[in-house]
Amino acid sequence: MTSEPILTVDNLSVAFNSDSSVANVVNNINLHLEEGETLALVGESGSGKSVTAHSILRLLPYPNAFHPSGKILFQNCNLLDLPLKEIQKIRGNHISMIFQEPMTALNPLHTVEKQIGEILTIHQGLNKQQARAVTLSLLEQVRIDDPSNRMQSYPHQLSGGQRQRVMIAMALANDPDVLIADEPTTALDVTVQQSILSLLKELQQARKMSILLITHDLGVVQHVADRVAVMNHGNLVETAATSTLFNNPQDEYTRTLLYNQPKGNAVKLTAPIGSLPTLVKTEELNVSFAKDKPLFRRPKHFFHAVKQASLSLKKGSTLGIVGESGSGKSTLALAMLRLIESTGGIYFEEQPLQQLNQKQLRPLRRHMQIVFQDPFSSLSPRMTIKQIISEGLELHYSLSDEIIDQRIISIMEEVGLDPNYRHRYCHEFSGGQRQRIAIARVLVLDPKIIFLDEPTSALDRTVQIQVVDLLKKLQSERGISYVFITHDIQVVKAISHQVIVMRDGEIIEQGDAAQVLTNPKESYTQALISTALAL
Repeated sequence: MTSEPILTVDNLSVAFNSDSSVANVVNNINLHLEEGETLALVGESGSGKSVTAHSILRLLPYPNAFHPSGKILFQNCNLLDLPLKEIQKIRGNHISMIFQEPMTALNPLHTVEKQIGEILTIHQGLNKQQARAVTLSLLEQVRIDDPSNRMQSYPHQLSGGQRQRVMIAMALANDPDVLIADEPTTALDVTVQQSILSLLKELQQARKMSILLITHDLGVVQHVADRVAVMNHGNLVETAATSTLFNNPQDEYTRTLLYNQPKGNAVKLTAPIGSLPTLVKTEELNVSFAKDKPLFRRPKHFFHAVKQASLSLKKGSTLGIVGESGSGKSTLALAMLRLIESTGGIYFEEQPLQQLNQKQLRPLRRHMQIVFQDPFSSLSPRMTIKQIISEGLELHYSLSDEIIDQRIISIMEEVGLDPNYRHRYCHEFSGGQRQRIAIARVLVLDPKIIFLDEPTSALDRTVQIQVVDLLKKLQSERGISYVFITHDIQVVKAISHQVIVMRDGEIIEQGDAAQVLTNPKESYTQALISTALAL
């Protein structure tokens, strides 16, 4: 490491102008990043981590955002004073960034080759052939399977891990000195997380690159960071070497972050699970997608996403579904809801669903609801919270405006939201609050089963605990059944009665949650659990 830091944040403050006031979100932050070092900036949602990181590349919404104080020094230049034309030369060339959600950061209309090639053309002046060769090399470096074919893929055709690798390739295209990685493993399952983190470490060593890692996942921090800086409500509360901070945290907030995790067991059932009535079951369920789509003939090649899946969910219980990205977890849930085509048997309260058309299914829809992984993208930004929650009521019932409003107030109180906020929009809420809104939207219909697709993966640990506790409270009071899809073993332990493990579209192990998670029979399950505990 050099004696002079490669990047210094000196007394930085960030504020935003609102209609009639000024909101201070970062207060007098002091950080430095050494050459070849990984510095982790951690804290809960709203702590100011990302705002601090985005300030470095001047990516905030100026002039509404401004800096009451501070400097950001890189190569003896204050980045906050540089003209826009000069800061554009820094972006990508010297300081690059991996954004939190690759699906929204990548252009859905452009292929992987075009998106990476555009960077090489603009910054390095390469022609199309040269850019193609460099793009292929970058994809090989980030270890994307079949890189020559993946170059022609669009973002929606890639898994979460593959999209994150594409983002890393784009960030490294111009061989930057500093890489800012903003939550690079959020919402990825543990094995993909581990491979992405290992990849970043290898690329860092090969390129002698410095990394500023923004995350709320302390398991990730412990394995990749040299030093840690902890933020809380816009303030820097503690900075230390990683081993020092984990072994002897000084600040009370740091101790809360380190030791908080979902605890306890699944909700106590009214009877032994074997004696409870079956709510939903599948028999040899299969889902296949055509690889080729000929114009005038049937496809010949298929990808089998779910294979011979047989399972059952008891009334009032939780079935956890775990597995790696691409294992078929979400596809299985969508098939059970009849949202995608499948073959095999699907039964809801002994009623076969496969023979029903959409009109016949509609009365059953209110009993079978789903909460998606990312509430920000699943909730309409153009609708108020009242409109979002009332949508299902208006579709399934004929109720007066007064009764609908009363139900919305009641359900918001039940999920821990202030009913006075029902006229606000989604962007005015935190991630945890948005997930509560998503839960309220389905809960207002009084469903018998809720499918929860990674509902806590993008949330801070403390917010995860709040959401898990809320789900358990609702299950205890209402007797709701859950199908809980997740890659987080700690969350599965805290909420599930039974667990199934999926790999490559197949259920390879299932049974009592305690049995499967503490004494798994399959080597894949053993590896999955050991990887989760190591992170």
